[in-house]
Amino acid sequence: MNIRVLNNRRRLPAIVAMFAVSMMLLSTASAQGTHNFTFIGSPDKLDFTLHNNTGYQIDEVYVSPTDADDWEEDILGEDVLENGAEVPITFNRQKQSYWDLKVVFKGGREAVWKKFDLTQLTDIFISFKNNKVYSTTKNGG
Repeated sequence: MNIRVLNNRRRLPAIVAMFAVSMMLLSTASAQGTHNFTFIGSPDKLDFTLHNNTGYQIDEVYVSPTDADDWEEDILGEDVLENGAEVPITFNRQKQSYWDLKVVFKGGREAVWKKFDLTQLTDIFISFKNNKVYSTTKNGG
């Protein structure tokens, strides 16, 4: 692994934290007036919001390129994603459109989705139906 990749991995939690703070500030400003925002997909901007509609707490979230051999680091770090909550996930990567998503629920149950095209998505909603985990997506633009 080269040094540039290692530096990007170290910066990911800081980037996620900065984006989360900016989204909180944005939601506060939006509450004071009506604003319409449009998100347009871009090959170097792969941000999306993960929505937990499962009825369960999520303890870990991983996002890795589809062709990767490992899951990299837990995006949530020490945080958790409660049922009904959402988390903005932001990062910039080029030359990779398709990404896999893995969540680990409280108690250890895992769910994995393959080949999300993050250049086209703004939101991923995960939920349970008939004891199976499902995802739906919202496209940008």
